[in-house]
Amino acid sequence: MENKKTFGTFICQRRKELGLTQKEFAQRLFVTDSAVSKWERGLAYPDITLLQSICQVLQCSEKELLSASEDTEGRRVEQLAQKHLRLTRTYRVAQFLLFGLIALGCLIGNLVGDHALTWFWIVLAAEALCASLTLLPTFLPENRRWPGTLGGFVAALLLLLLVCCLYYGDQWFPVAAAGVLFGFGLVFLPWVLQALPLPESLAHRKALVYVTTELVLLLLLYAACRLDSGGTWFISTCLWTVFGVGLCLLPFLMKQIPLPHPLRNHKALVYLGFETLLLLAGVLWESRGGVTEVPTPLTVTLLCLTLPWGWLGALRYLPLDRWFRAGAALAWTGLWIWLAPWCMDRILSLAGWVTNNPYRLFLAVDFTDWVSPNTVSANVMFLLILGFLLTGLACAALGLSRRQKPRK
Repeated sequence: MENKKTFGTFICQRRKELGLTQKEFAQRLFVTDSAVSKWERGLAYPDITLLQSICQVLQCSEKELLSASEDTEGRRVEQLAQKHLRLTRTYRVAQFLLFGLIALGCLIGNLVGDHALTWFWIVLAAEALCASLTLLPTFLPENRRWPGTLGGFVAALLLLLLVCCLYYGDQWFPVAAAGVLFGFGLVFLPWVLQALPLPESLAHRKALVYVTTELVLLLLLYAACRLDSGGTWFISTCLWTVFGVGLCLLPFLMKQIPLPHPLRNHKALVYLGFETLLLLAGVLWESRGGVTEVPTPLTVTLLCLTLPWGWLGALRYLPLDRWFRAGAALAWTGLWIWLAPWCMDRILSLAGWVTNNPYRLFLAVDFTDWVSPNTVSANVMFLLILGFLLTGLACAALGLSRRQKPRK
């Protein structure tokens, strides 16, 4: 309150503007005439418990009463808010009338022309699609407006696709619905997840929720296409899709996956193990029904997997200094480059393959000959193996020197 005099003047002025006498004003507040007289003459303040009742009788806000002045800005904002509400109600009524008249006209036209309701349902679903963008947002709270509008639009679009599919007697709706959900999710799901009130267990795992949801929708799209077109590609496509997504994104999602406590410090092992199982499952599925005595694709895959598994064992689980682990990984790479081609030749020969130039463990190195393809291949192979081995020895020597260096 500014001061008693100003406060009393404001009460007196508002009372007179409303045509109230001091006695009538006092009766409405259940106080005496003399109390009102003291307020208006600036001799006393009313009890704080009477402020709300005084505001109701004088038709003013508490801010106006406490500041003893009219809040013109607040009244203007309130008037604009009321005007906005009236415009919103008018807009809703106009939308309902417009959609209702269109639906009524199409209903009558369909009944008169076809003596049955056929294409009218397409019109009704199309109106629902339009209403999801023009009418639905006016009923949603502001903090949920755009995700609610998007959800309504997608639902109306699916309804329209379903009605069209039923009208034409086709069976493409599952494929269209899965494609629509996958496409909209791929573009808009990150923003939807930011706006949705997710449970505490998922609030910090939005990237995991996004990738998992999109992967499930993609697999559903595959399933719908499989039902529509037939074929035996579904299992294979699902396996390789999950393998590819995991290969690219799983390292970034491992922090959000709630692993059991014993595995939390072995995320690299979990990642490589998961991808290995998917790869082996995919290879086994692709090579099913083979006639060879030796399952060559599976054996070759296992041979190739020894390289990353060797890296994991050297870099993560060797009980040595990090420089020794790096040296062991480099040495293993050089050793694998040397032995893997020989193992490949043995696998192919057991499967009945015959090669004119079998790989030999003792490389025919001749640095004076860089013309013959076989000699050039042996020279390059030798240099690669030697480079990895020497780099590994250098890392081990560096680790040894750092270990022997006295600490200050």
